Order: sequence, then C-alpha cells, then structure tokens
Amino acid sequence: MDRVSKEYVVEPVGSEGGAETDPQGTSLEPDERAALEEADLDPDAVREKHHSYRSLLEAGLEEAVADALRRRFSLPWSFVSDADGDGDLDRRSSEVRGLGEAEREWIAVSDDEDWQSFEYEAEFDTVGRERPDERPYPKPTPVTAVTGVGPDDADALAEGGIVSAERLATVHASEVADALGLDVLHVRAWRHNARELID
Repeated sequence: MDRVSKEYVVEPVGSEGGAETDPQGTSLEPDERAALEEADLDPDAVREKHHSYRSLLEAGLEEAVADALRRRFSLPWSFVSDADGDGDLDRRSSEVRGLGEAEREWIAVSDDEDWQSFEYEAEFDTVGRERPDERPYPKPTPVTAVTGVGPDDADALAEGGIVSAERLATVHASEVADALGLDVLHVRAWRHNARELID
C-alpha cells in the first residue's frame, strides 16, 4: 500500500529505491541488504536476531557492516559461550575501549571455568594498612561525668544531640535551654563544669 501525502506519492514500503523497514522501525539500507545477500545471509533472519555479530563476521560480512547491524538490531555478540573455549571474552577485553589494566587482568584471570575459586596464579598488589594500637583521638567524655548533670538531665540533653562533655562545653546556653525547655542557669552551670572537666 502506498503512503500518500497531499502533494505527491511516496515510494511504497519495502520498494527497491528506499530502506526496507520492519514493524519496529528498524531498517536495512540497500547496501547492507546487498552485502547480506552476497554473504548468502537472509536479511529477515538478521532483523529477527537469528544471527550474532560473530556469525555475521564468520559468514564473510565486512566488520563495519556487521557492527552497524549489531548496534541497530541489538544482535548478541556471539551465540557461543566463552566456557566453550572460543577465547571470545579475552579477545573482546583487548578490543573494548576504556578498560583499565586491572580490569583487563581480571578478564584474563576469569577466562577459565575456575575463575570463581579465587585461587589465581596471577599475583595482585594489595595495599596494606596498619591498624593503630590506640584511637587517634580521645574517647568522648560522657555527659554524666559533668558535675550537676544527672541521668534525667543527660536524657534531656541527648534529645538535643548533646551526649558528651566536649559538646556540652561548646553549646550556647540560652539556645539549648529554650530548645529543650531547661533552666538557662542550669545549662550555664553545666557548660562551665564541662569546660573545667575537659581542660
């Protein structure tokens, strides 16, 4: 059936002059169709993903044409798994751009069936870190160690995020008292005592 515009008739779908389109909107260019026919490959089989990129190359299709078809039709790289020993994974690791040296080494190690055993012949550099014998900073002093701060007062201060004497020594007394509903004179006394404790 011809598509008709107001001014002229457009070529029929699938005609000799234009690209052949399937229902999903993917198309074969005339030169791609000719290359497939020359390689004795059915163009419909390519659109239906009955061919992989590797099988197109093996049939004699040029790499540029095979690559364009692989991308357009989302063809699989190969129907053969690397466990069957075709070396495909290793070859792809050398061709794929953007891989770092460690990624290439991992691909080379994972090329056999025992790759999940974690017993590699290849040696990997590990970065060692020394664990410090002591904490690099002093342990916080509990707020209950401050003179005048009882368990109930400590619970009230904890609601405001004040759980150490070091934190209590730096608070703004009137803001803490207003926010937590405490007597400002008590908070000032606790702050003074916390400062004396940690000095």
